[in-house]
Formats: sequence, C-alpha cells, structure tokens
Amino acid sequence: MNLLSFIFGVPFGAEDRAAVLAEMVGARSKESAIEFFRDGASHNTAKSGALLGAQGIFVVVDIFAIDHGWPKEIILASLLLMLAGSLLVMANLRGTLWPYAGKSGTAPADPVQRVFLLVLRRSLRFNVALYLTFLSILLLALAAVIFG
Repeated sequence: MNLLSFIFGVPFGAEDRAAVLAEMVGARSKESAIEFFRDGASHNTAKSGALLGAQGIFVVVDIFAIDHGWPKEIILASLLLMLAGSLLVMANLRGTLWPYAGKSGTAPADPVQRVFLLVLRRSLRFNVALYLTFLSILLLALAAVIFG
C-alpha cells in the first residue's frame, strides 16, 4: 500500500487515510477543516482544468500526426491514453455539493471526512490522468522519432 500511496499521492488504506485526516485536521475547528479541504478540492479543480487544456493541445497534435502519416498504431494508442486521461480530469470538474448533503448509507456522517474524501478522489483522478498524459506524450515522441 505504501508504494501505491507514493506513486498516486494519496493514502490507500483505511488506517492511512484516518492518520492523514487526523494529521491534516490537527487543531483546526470543524469549519476551518472543511474550508481547508474545500481549498484543496478547489486547487485540484483548477489543476484539472489546466491539464484538460494541455490535453486538448496534444489531441490536436495526435490528429496532426495521423494526418501526416506517422505510425498509426502508436498515435492511436497515444490518442486513447490522452482521451482516457481527459475523461478522468473531466470528472474533477463536476460540482462538489454532494459531500455537504445529508446522506444515509455508505457516506461518512462527518462533513470534514466527506470533504477530505472528495479531495482524495480528485487527487487520485488527477494523478492518474497526469500519468496517462505523460505516457501519451512519450508515445507521441516515439512516433516522432520513428517518423523522423
């Protein structure tokens, strides 16, 4: 689990999540902790929007490469990785009101924990999308080397 946490930047185990939550909340009041995590969610949203813009540029480059005879299999793989990453960051651009709604079922009752879990989910999606984007760009570079 520690390797996955290191690679993806979020705690995966329930105990690890609880420890990180406790450390991040520290001596903050409930309202202050919620605001702290909301700022984190907002930051993830902004980074996701920026990454989505960059991904759009690379999709255009992939289409250009296909139109100019670059190795289709590599470019199509690059394009699919980029689109998968784009879908992940688009999920981060959804509204965030659900953590505040009083729900029954599996959602934690504590609003601080609900917003913390929102930040974790957004962080995980962003980091996976970033890795997919990087792999896509590597494939595009490989295709450029082969074509050139």
